[in-house]
Amino acid sequence: MSKKWKRSENNNRWARNEKEVKTITDEQEINKIIQEKIKGKKLVFTDYYYFGIDKRGLMHEKVLEIFPQFEKVFAIGIETLKFGNLGYELFYEISGNVSFFIATCPKDNKVLIIHAVEYKRSLEKRIKKFKR
Repeated sequence: MSKKWKRSENNNRWARNEKEVKTITDEQEINKIIQEKIKGKKLVFTDYYYFGIDKRGLMHEKVLEIFPQFEKVFAIGIETLKFGNLGYELFYEISGNVSFFIATCPKDNKVLIIHAVEYKRSLEKRIKKFKR
């Protein structure tokens, strides 16, 4: 485990650079967050997002294709962002060896898309490690 991470008092929270990240894996809670905070809102893509997908070699069209597949979300990471807003990282299981996550920040009737990352391996182990 990186030295940047440390266990907090609550078993499903980890502190990263003095921020706490809460990981949600309960299907009902995931669906509630998606319905209330994300689904049906206008997407706004940040400059950081465009820089990141270009750096990682991701196509914007692929992110647009994956984003609405909420039935594939197996976990959501929640953390307080720089200016006090809550950020939600949606973890998607695309196939057995391919996972994807998209970082969002809901604001009013919009959802800022902060970044997207594709992993050529399963993120299940990473999520379980932080749930301990």
